[in-house]
Amino acid sequence: MASPGDFTDFDHHSNTYENVWSRYEKMRDTCPVAHSDQHGGFWVLTRYDDVKKAARDTEAFSSAQGVRVPNIGGGQSIPLDTDPPVHTEYRRLFTQALTPDRVRELRPFLRGCVDELVDAFFAQGGGDAIADIAVLLPLRVLTEVIGFSEQTVAQLPALTTASWTKIATMSLHEARAEIRNLVEAEIERHRSGDVVDELSRLLDAEVDGRPIEHDELVRVLQSFATAGHETTTNALGGVIHTLAADPALQDLLRAEPELIPGFVEECLRVRSPAQQLGRVTTCEVEIGGRTIPEGERVLLSFAAANHDSSRFAEPDRVDLGRSARGHLAFGWGVHQCVGAALARQELVLLVEKLCALPRIGLAATPESGTTQGGIHLGLRTLPIEFEPVSAGTDR
Repeated sequence: MASPGDFTDFDHHSNTYENVWSRYEKMRDTCPVAHSDQHGGFWVLTRYDDVKKAARDTEAFSSAQGVRVPNIGGGQSIPLDTDPPVHTEYRRLFTQALTPDRVRELRPFLRGCVDELVDAFFAQGGGDAIADIAVLLPLRVLTEVIGFSEQTVAQLPALTTASWTKIATMSLHEARAEIRNLVEAEIERHRSGDVVDELSRLLDAEVDGRPIEHDELVRVLQSFATAGHETTTNALGGVIHTLAADPALQDLLRAEPELIPGFVEECLRVRSPAQQLGRVTTCEVEIGGRTIPEGERVLLSFAAANHDSSRFAEPDRVDLGRSARGHLAFGWGVHQCVGAALARQELVLLVEKLCALPRIGLAATPESGTTQGGIHLGLRTLPIEFEPVSAGTDR
């Protein structure tokens, strides 16, 4: 068994699709509670039980000092950088926008968006599925669910990506200054017009029995703007890539569409688009056979936990026969992703649509980026082509 010091050079900001899984496997198997000297020093949890335990224990593993590693300066993210009971009040603003009834009501809209995007993609003979589908779908959903203008959401991907390149060297407030300006403009547009949507409701929201303050509102909307598209884009890309690399899997899902929801869960587990988040210990903690002192930053690797063979047999394989229930792709505990149900709907509808068309395949090697902000991992490009349809066949 290795010691925590054997991974002093580990840097989660440099992970790629090509190296991340072998890195986590080595860490999980030889030193599941490791320590890195990078970014001021932090611990890494990689086993399923340890990650889940820490995610549930908000008293010992606090989010209030920021969930990014490193976390420089000010610029608290709401509700991510808060603990209960404050977190409970802020999270309510998000859950009200995404109630189960609201997600069900959105299904026809989501199906229409998926149909339009995929039909256009098919008509042009394929292309880059990231740019043409995975980026555009969640942006359209943001416009419908929150009320951001099309002009605003069109700027979000580039601005969010740019902010992640700065997050290791400056505060969240500084890194996201341009996104804040967009949000400020949206608030002004909604205050001065007769717009009725979720954003206009938030203008009059209350937090703990008092009117929401302007800065709080801005940070809530910044969270909607960034979290509302980034993880879903990476998840959509992962699902399309998995399908394109396996024609037999496509045929199986066409023949047995009832397997599609399970396939989506397996893709979420295997790909883990939101790879990890940080915490700070509020006391000395015993976990995984190690002692972590008070005041230490700890990285909860949901991605590594989702590949823990003690929880998921043959964890690197998409297995439609397994129940992926309990995977940590959306986190765990009070900070579990509030938009998980909406993202699942988008993913299922996309797979259903692709399975109604000719098989897809890889037209070239996809381009993989590094982990954005040390958190998000997805493909930058995904060249896709459709299999030619033979005369006299259905597809």
